[in-house]
Amino acid sequence: MIKDFDEKFSSSDTGAPDFTITDLSILKVMFCELEEVMDKEVSEISVKDGSKPGDYMIEILSKVELTAQKKDVVLDLLDKVILYHSTKSDNPWTSKGTGLQKFSDLLSVMFSRTSAETHRELDFKREFATKYKIFLQYEAPLKSQSSADPWAVPAASSKRKPSWKMDCWCFSPELGMRDIVDRGVHSVILTSGTLSPLGPLINELGVGFPVTLENPHIIKDNQVFVGVVTCGPDGTPLNSSYQNRSNEKYISSLGRTICNFCRMVPDGLLVFFPSYSVMKSNVASWEESGIWQNLSGLKPLFMEPQGKDAFQESIEKYYSVIRDPNSKGATLLAVCRGKVSEGLDFADENARAVVITGLPFPPSMDPRVKMKMNYLNAIAKEKKGLYGNDWYVLQASRAVNQAIGRVIRHKDDFGAILLCDNRFKDKRIHSQLSKWIQGQINVFDSFGPALKSLTGFFKGLDQLPRRSKSESALGGFQIGSSVFNTRCTIGDPKVLPKIDKSLEPNEDIFDCYKPSNASGASTSGTNRSGSIFDAMEDESQISSAQAYKPSPLARYSTSCYVNDDTKPVSSPNEKPKDPKRRKIAVALRKAIEPEDKKSSTEMWKSYLLEVKTLLGVTEQYGKFCTSVKEFKTTKNVENFAISLKKVFSAVPDKSKFLQTASLLVGAQDRDKFLALSS
Repeated sequence: MIKDFDEKFSSSDTGAPDFTITDLSILKVMFCELEEVMDKEVSEISVKDGSKPGDYMIEILSKVELTAQKKDVVLDLLDKVILYHSTKSDNPWTSKGTGLQKFSDLLSVMFSRTSAETHRELDFKREFATKYKIFLQYEAPLKSQSSADPWAVPAASSKRKPSWKMDCWCFSPELGMRDIVDRGVHSVILTSGTLSPLGPLINELGVGFPVTLENPHIIKDNQVFVGVVTCGPDGTPLNSSYQNRSNEKYISSLGRTICNFCRMVPDGLLVFFPSYSVMKSNVASWEESGIWQNLSGLKPLFMEPQGKDAFQESIEKYYSVIRDPNSKGATLLAVCRGKVSEGLDFADENARAVVITGLPFPPSMDPRVKMKMNYLNAIAKEKKGLYGNDWYVLQASRAVNQAIGRVIRHKDDFGAILLCDNRFKDKRIHSQLSKWIQGQINVFDSFGPALKSLTGFFKGLDQLPRRSKSESALGGFQIGSSVFNTRCTIGDPKVLPKIDKSLEPNEDIFDCYKPSNASGASTSGTNRSGSIFDAMEDESQISSAQAYKPSPLARYSTSCYVNDDTKPVSSPNEKPKDPKRRKIAVALRKAIEPEDKKSSTEMWKSYLLEVKTLLGVTEQYGKFCTSVKEFKTTKNVENFAISLKKVFSAVPDKSKFLQTASLLVGAQDRDKFLALSS
């Protein structure tokens, strides 16, 4: 047999390997000895802590006489064997030397900075000991499949060696950067949109950067909206921390928050979760509660899959829906640090808003994360640098920066960034976000104002300079007299998503609460008392009388039609006229002085918007309007209190809404109202 091998390896054939059987024997002996040494070492490791310093690996290799002086010979032989495997293997399922390649890469990294000089080798060992860490752990054995024949006699079990895994991790990019500089390069230029903040990064790289530049974004301030949404429509705090992310109340509130954004954001909407597990658990909960069906009714839903082939197919379908002239847009659920957040371009209508549902912190119990934090804590005591906890927070911020960068892709692009986690209020988090959005951040302590501001942002886009369709990547949004082309037909609910009018900050409704100089003004030719109750009654009648009314966004469409006829209300060169409004004059109570009228009106605006956002087009909202209408007529405080108690019975923070509603009651009956309604 040895003779056959010798004849094969000594053949004059051009395809013969460039090594001998003796070379292979030496390599085989070295690997067998290394395996024996490692088996012994692994058997002695602690179950709880298998971490070792970097020079541990150098000591292991030296036991099989694999040192820096011999590494060139071994690497040369490994390259020859790997080349032979890759060119001669006829079976496409063979590894073709994959394991040998990994071992070769390990040696190349470990001995990359060694030389014949003794002091240089000592410096290398010292660096490797501090900047590299080794982690050993057992791997769970694969479960063997049971025999299909229940009558088969089980074979005698043979003892197998427990499998183990060794990781060699570098915790300092300084080694790689210094290796580049030592090769005599003239200059090193690093550019990225997500390097912020620069200070910790430069400190980690370990080489001087005398010139740094942080530019603002190429877009103007009115092309982006950045909002921190701290709570959902029902007042539940939005917090995706590990302790709270399984809270059903939070998950439901987050789903309703996204539903509201789907109504207001045209075309594409990206929603990023901290991890795949969080995304899947939220989706499962929404499917049970019915929120998933609501989301699907507003825009087609897509999820980022983990498989490569499935991912490509899903993204192509998403783009196809966006490009469809009859589409109302689409929602793509994705994961921070995933393919969508870091590798794809969502210009123009592909993404008009991005929602970040939480801070994507690395897994705190992961051995690599724990060892990295311990490493940073150790070196921070010796020299100025990041501590482990600071690095931990920074990793989440950088992942967020990657995700929010999907929405603005060129100078004429525009979109909204919605940070739906109350931890984004932290000034430390603000300082770690990209420089171009730091001055744009708006923090909203309640959901109503956030939704109103988002709607106002998209409505205000007609002030942007005109941009022709040919300049758009997919021929969508045109900026100018017609803000964007949502490709919809008003009156066709199959094309245009039905906007929940009770959740929409409608300017017509808000006008009803403005004080009027004409105290006896009438509405629609009928004399009526001007009061807030009349406005509530009119709003209820209008909501029930109209089956469908276009949203504020639809007024800016370049291809919108009213009702079922084919008469266009606007054209690309003509700005659409606002529909006629019914003005209702409201006379506020005399106790309110003229200088207080504006603040009082704003208070009622905010209150009504919160109620509408909270209850939506539901039976409870209808009861709310009816109760106010009846109280206006009967002045029965007891019935009014009992009715509102039922309306807000399922609201967590109902006392806040009832306290404001008590202002509708006379001062002498206010305590009675609060006692009966609480």
